Order: sequence, then structure tokens, then C-alpha cells
Amino acid sequence: MTDVQMQDEGILNQENRQQMEDLPTIKEGEYVFIEMPSGNVKVVSLKANSTVNMGKFGNFLVNDIIGKPFGHSYEVVGRNQIQLTRHAGLSVITETTANNREIVDDNTSQKLSHEDVEKLKQTGLQGGVSGDTIVETLVENHSAFEKKTEYSKAKYIKKKEKKFKKVFTPVKPNLYSLCDFFFNKNPSKIRDMRIDTLSQMLNMGNIRAHSKILVVDDAQGLVVCGLMERMAGFGSILGIHEGDNHNYDTIRYMNFPTHTREMLKVLSWANISKDSAPEPFVEQDTSVMEEKEKVSYSRKTKAYERLTGAQKMLWDGDFDALLIASQYSPESILDELLPYVAGSRPIVVYSPNKEVLVSAYTYMKKSTECLNPQITESWLREYQVLPGRTHPTMNTSGSGGYLLNTIRVIDCPAEPMNANRRRGTRKLNKAANATNNTPADEEPSQPMEAESDSAKRTRLE
Repeated sequence: MTDVQMQDEGILNQENRQQMEDLPTIKEGEYVFIEMPSGNVKVVSLKANSTVNMGKFGNFLVNDIIGKPFGHSYEVVGRNQIQLTRHAGLSVITETTANNREIVDDNTSQKLSHEDVEKLKQTGLQGGVSGDTIVETLVENHSAFEKKTEYSKAKYIKKKEKKFKKVFTPVKPNLYSLCDFFFNKNPSKIRDMRIDTLSQMLNMGNIRAHSKILVVDDAQGLVVCGLMERMAGFGSILGIHEGDNHNYDTIRYMNFPTHTREMLKVLSWANISKDSAPEPFVEQDTSVMEEKEKVSYSRKTKAYERLTGAQKMLWDGDFDALLIASQYSPESILDELLPYVAGSRPIVVYSPNKEVLVSAYTYMKKSTECLNPQITESWLREYQVLPGRTHPTMNTSGSGGYLLNTIRVIDCPAEPMNANRRRGTRKLNKAANATNNTPADEEPSQPMEAESDSAKRTRLE
């Protein structure tokens, strides 16, 4: 039994172990997000018998977390050694009369020298002392700690824990964690798309299982990831991309199963025209081929099937939604792909710049195939929620992009009023002929003139 397993037995009771069995577990060969004490996130590909380096927070062996549930926290206690730890609970802070008036913000309050602190850090990396011990030592040697308010004390301890406590948490990759990671690290890679904007885009597109979706994604496949996660392998997705190969790099981080990945088909812009249909594939006898020729022939056969399958899917049309997050002009994309969208289906266009969507909005207003186009921008603000200290964070993103949504309608021009009246008269005549058993090719008899009252009395007498 390893050290991590012994810690599991010591910390978790029977009820907690039963809950762990129901949670998704970490598997070999998958990607995982590692949340470090500093708040930064590291993406790791789990390879058996390998070591993950977290810089100043130490290292750990991949084998020690494989098979364990996501979301549990571990502390590095020695060289490549970890132990299960609990999340720090929120303590109730009571307001006191203490204040920070007499505290001078300089380095004289800490009795430990810089060399002493560095020695503690090195001892902690070697497993000599824990992170909690280092934080407690710093607090004990802080001459002005007791003069701080309760809020300042909690803030000081939390700051030191981030710096010295070597605790990390494996997080399961999902659409939220993936979008949040790239938005904080490299937002230009996903075209500055924020998670709330992406969720609104999927909602406006009415994305659900058993749908047929057409998407143009130049955000490294982030929109495609949202489609695949929400549809969960039920339905079909056709992605239109630039160049010979797509650049959906973010898909690999999501650890999708095979049946979910198979729902995605891709097609290059160069092959969307019906004039670009390839010539019929000539089948050959593989029994007389050498091994290299068989591999090459099989590769060509699969490429031909993928191309023709994607083209047939596009040309069949009747897509349930069109989602666009592209660097190119939305009007040029709509000119090519709008005919393939079924009637009464949504079209959603994303852009980090509002001016681009204003031009597309004008295009839709003039078109007879777009109903009620609207430009929207979502607003997101993060709040710190702690006992007695709930307030919005001081730093936040200015914008997560803009969305333009509309409904595709089938244009049916109305006929002139007299034509409608003639059509209605013919229908009434046919109904009357059917009632009177009059042949359809004969003209109906002229209606009898109304009999006057005097004539009716004379006839009755």
C-alpha cells in the first residue's frame, strides 16, 4: 500500500469512499488541469511512470493520482511524495474594534530574515516541514500580526498559504475549465471568447442532442468543443475550415470518447462547391499489393470516404443551426452557407468587435431570409463570497465579445390579390360540383333567380 493509499484510509471514512467510487476518476493518457496554490493552472498529459513538475511547489508522480477522483486536493510532503489533504474551511470572522491604524507597511514587522525564510522553503521542498508549519512560523514571528483586524489576519494567512503551501488539485477538463484556462492564459487563441458568451451562443443556437449543426470555428475548436459536450455523441456536426487540415486544437484537452469524436465531420472551404466533387474512386485488388501499397491505398480510401461523406452532408442541407466564430467577413460566409440551413432555424455569429457584426446586421436586415436580427453583449462580474466580506473583484474583463443572432426563414412571395381570389373561386366551384355530382369538365349551371313573393303566392294558389 502506497503512502497516498494510506492517507486515503486515514482521512476518508466508509461513506466518503462510497462517494468517491461514484465520481469520475483520473485515467492514464488523458489530459487534466492542475490548480496550483498560486491560482495558476497547468495542463498535464498523464503518462504512466512520469513526474509532473510544478516549479517551486515541487513534483509528484503521475501514478499517485491515476485512479483517484477529480477535485481532491493533495499536498507535496517530500521529494515526489504527496498526501491527501482537506480543503481549508471558511471560518466565521467576528468584527472587533481592532484596526490597522498603527501598522507600518515595511519589512521590520517580520522577525525572520530573508535567509531564514529561504531556509524554511528549502526544508519544505525536501519534506522536512509542511506548508502549515511554515505559515505558522511566519505568523508567530510577525510582531504586528495581533494588531491586524480579523479580516487582515485571514488575508495575510491566505497570501502566505498560496506562497508556501504546496497543495494542488486535479480538475476534470470541461467546457468551463477549458474556456477559462485559455481566456486567462492566451485569449487571442480563442478569439477573446469568454465562457458566458460561449454559453449564450450555444443557447441561442438551440443546441441539443440529435441535432444537425453547421459550424465555422476559427477559435481553435472551442465552439466545436461546446457542441460536442452538449450533444454528447448524439447527432452530427459539420465544421467548415480553412486550408487542407482543420485547427481544432482544443478538442484534445476534453478527453472525448470515441463515439463523441465520430459525430464530427470537417470540410475545407475549397470543397464546399458542387463543382469540387472528386472523381469516382477506382477500387483496386489489394491481394497483389505489397504492404506499403496496401497502407497507402487504405489511407486514400478513407480520405475519399471522409471527403465525399462531408460533402454529401453539406449538400443535403436541412441543418438545425449555423454557428459562426470566424476571422472572415460574416456576410461572405452567409452567402455560401445560408441556403443549407433549414427554415425556422437559428443563426448565431460571434465576433470580438461590434463593428463587424453591425455590417452583418445590415446585411441581414436587407435579406428576405433573416428574421429579427439582434446584437447582444453579455456582462460578467466575479464576486468574492466570504462571511462578512462579499464584494465584486476589483479586476475583471472588459468584454467577452458580441453575438448576432437571427432566424432563417423561407421566402414565399405573396401572389396578387386577384389571383388569390380566382384560386378561391375555383375551389368553391369544385366543391359545389362534387356536392351536385356535376362532372368536373362541365360548367356549373347558372343559379336560378330568386322567386318573388307574389309569384310564390300565385303558384301556391
